[in-house]
Amino acid sequence: MPTEIIKFRVPTGDKDAFANAAKAGGVTLSDLLRRAAKAAITGRIASRSVLTDLIFVRSLSHRLDAVASIANSDPRVSAEIKAAAASLRQIARRHLEAGQ
Repeated sequence: MPTEIIKFRVPTGDKDAFANAAKAGGVTLSDLLRRAAKAAITGRIASRSVLTDLIFVRSLSHRLDAVASIANSDPRVSAEIKAAAASLRQIARRHLEAGQ
């Protein structure tokens, strides 16, 4: 599919906030803005608290993976932690992709 470049101006602080939100959510800045634009044109704008929660869920899943990797615990416990992290990522991905 052909693409086009769109340029727009935002205050410096907003640009940094967008970049930080994208990084925390595990997506690129471009992908974050594309998803937001697609949600806007389809009328599916999520509230700020929902987006914040989704970013929190993704961050939590990354932290759980890290804990499972460094914990010297029973392998079954590590497997359960990794499964929980994967479930959290799947939930966040499903909600984020719904906005595409």
